[in-house]
Amino acid sequence: MAAPGEPGEAAAFARRIDPAREPGLSPEQRRLMAQVELAQRQRALQRRLRSRNVLLALGIGAVTFGI
Repeated sequence: MAAPGEPGEAAAFARRIDPAREPGLSPEQRRLMAQVELAQRQRALQRRLRSRNVLLALGIGAVTFGI
């Protein structure tokens, strides 16, 4: 097996840790992971809503301009 940093080393991929099945996590670590995941979901939701609002505004503007 190649030592870290040598060419030919297989890249390590991040994997999601399931807090419910991971025995070595403290309650504080579980709480922190839940907070991080919630923040990520909220950012994604805000991005999606912002796109929807822009498209809605353009649509309303086009209908108004057509009248």
